[in-house]
Amino acid sequence: MQKGKGYSPEEFLDSRELSGAAQRRLLAHRARQILQRPVDLPRNEKTQQEIETNLQEEVVHAERDFLPASFLREGASRAEAVCRIRVPTPQGTASGTGFLVTSNILMTNNHVVDSRESARNALAEFGFEVGGATSMVALRPDRFFVTQSDLDFTLVACDPVPGVEPIVLTRNPALVTRHDRVNIIQHPSGRPKEVALHDNRVVSVRDRVIRYETDTEPGSSGSPVFDNDWRLVALHRAGQRLGANRAENEGVRAASIVNRLLTLLRSESTASSGLEAVLEGVQDTTPFLGFFDLAGLGTPGLEVELPDFSGTPDFADIGVWNIEHFNGGVSDERVDAVAGVVERLGLDILGLVEVERPAMDRLVDELGRRGISAGFELLDVQHRQDLAILFDRDTSTVDLLDMSARFSSQLSARTAAGKTAFPRAPLFARCRVEDGNGPQVEFIYIVVHLKAFGDAESQARRELASRMLSEMIASLRQSEGVPIVLGGDFNDELNTDVFASLQDSPDLMALTSDDDLDGAISFVGQSHRSLIDHFVVSADARLGDIAGDDAAIIRLDQSVADFADDVSDHVPIVFRMVFRPDAIGIPGSADDAGRIEIPAGATHVAISFGSGGGAGDEVVIQAALPNPSGGDAGNETVTLANRGSSAVNLNGWRLRDRAGNDHLIGNVEIAPGAEAVITVSSNLSLNNGGDDIVLIDAQAQIHHSVTYQGSDVTEGQEVRF
Repeated sequence: MQKGKGYSPEEFLDSRELSGAAQRRLLAHRARQILQRPVDLPRNEKTQQEIETNLQEEVVHAERDFLPASFLREGASRAEAVCRIRVPTPQGTASGTGFLVTSNILMTNNHVVDSRESARNALAEFGFEVGGATSMVALRPDRFFVTQSDLDFTLVACDPVPGVEPIVLTRNPALVTRHDRVNIIQHPSGRPKEVALHDNRVVSVRDRVIRYETDTEPGSSGSPVFDNDWRLVALHRAGQRLGANRAENEGVRAASIVNRLLTLLRSESTASSGLEAVLEGVQDTTPFLGFFDLAGLGTPGLEVELPDFSGTPDFADIGVWNIEHFNGGVSDERVDAVAGVVERLGLDILGLVEVERPAMDRLVDELGRRGISAGFELLDVQHRQDLAILFDRDTSTVDLLDMSARFSSQLSARTAAGKTAFPRAPLFARCRVEDGNGPQVEFIYIVVHLKAFGDAESQARRELASRMLSEMIASLRQSEGVPIVLGGDFNDELNTDVFASLQDSPDLMALTSDDDLDGAISFVGQSHRSLIDHFVVSADARLGDIAGDDAAIIRLDQSVADFADDVSDHVPIVFRMVFRPDAIGIPGSADDAGRIEIPAGATHVAISFGSGGGAGDEVVIQAALPNPSGGDAGNETVTLANRGSSAVNLNGWRLRDRAGNDHLIGNVEIAPGAEAVITVSSNLSLNNGGDDIVLIDAQAQIHHSVTYQGSDVTEGQEVRF
């Protein structure tokens, strides 16, 4: 390397295109924010292309060159944290760029500072810019040093830089999509600090990197890449010339770096106080993993480092919240505050108490402006205290169930004094949560608002309601075959004789019982503070373990100013339900049960879920044609093979892609040893960049599943499994 030249790697990092489901969720999320109107999650490539076209027409072609004046002030503040890094080499001195992520830790590329030794000899120059006063800062790798070559980043301690606000890392992976703009503050070729604000389109978003057209040069490596709100979206690392008049640059997504740091922090061998300090500054989360994020998934290390921004789909984050008097006359400020809570929670399903339809309509509109596609189902129980379920339309479906006839005796039950047990009828709903990559989490949700007040008659009504709810849950468990979730405002503490029917049932788990004993509270009003909001679930629910517990009371009153006065005098309670079927028996010794060995170098994997004894156990997915010659729609095929000894009729069977789209196979019979080529409908789209194909039998059980990558796909050729 020549003296004075900057570092510049020769190749882009190895990265993958986002999965079809991930691309669609990213696009829908950004489209809602940019277009400021409801945008449904695209279910196939055609609707995805239509949304991209709308974005191009309304945002790119109708270009806005106006930015708020604060853009300059905020950019100048970010620029103070950016420095030139000078590293001695055998050929002279090489230049790169870096930036502070805490007051005494800076980030740059691995290919700029790749070892503790090179860091010891390097210097960071802050204020090296036209009209600036340069200060030389030493790096201190013996205090803290982390480097990762595959993601091309280094974190290293340095002497403090007084008066400079660090650039905090961001976890949100959905800050930019194709055609968005990004801005880079850098030291190109070691020159004084410069800013690239023109010709700065994002070209693509991949699993670990984004690529963009923003101008850079050798020496820009290690620069922060920002969106137009000056949020850090990537760490710049490379550039390539794609012809005489076009170049493309690459940055490692900040969300990918944060995920890696979380992985390192969870390992005993790599955890450190320095990592904790860096991650303390990460104030946002991914909007696609819910309130608990990576916690509560049960298996240590499960999806700790996310290969894709949508993470694991095999869970449902569920909550309940008494918003309190959220009615038609609610102010815009309170709608905004409630939307902020919902956005922060990031739940799939949220049961709500004391709401009305006009306020819910306004809440859904406000969430849409924040990029969240929410829907709700409401039960009008009158008296301006209705019940509802708010849900994420990208992941969940909710269908109200009319149980008035089936449970007429329980719902009309009265105390000895003639008072009804349910002055507000419970809401019953069937809820399904899935993220397109695996089996769905399905359950019946019962939302209740039981009688208030502490007098003997009110207690008798709640005790009767408890017995009736226990009877209805037992009946539903026998008939529905899915877990039951009971949540709401019980208006009483759980560990009393009033709720003995729910507490003493061996088939039910009271998630908030231990919190009650510990003196936790969910009602945070000034007059009386107690735990009166609860969750009870059936024993067949598989729950995520959240910090050693199974439910969390979100004490927003401790983090949001005037929460009880301005938002609600109740706080939400949430838990995570995990899809975790019983271990699949693998032939072999007991020690090998549940263990699956994946061959080294395998590009796609097929797993059979057949039990080995029934008709259809030998039907497998043999091949797929995701990229037929010509147009994809109506020409994509999946080949099924019958490897058994008897014919199998596939009437009622389905094929499902990663996005959760189904194709009903119909009345197709496959003879022993034969194959059937299924032309899939346009509703199900086999993504050319990689996808999952799931074969589901007539009993709605997963029978066989395969996965292929984009590298497996060639136009006009089948992918064989």
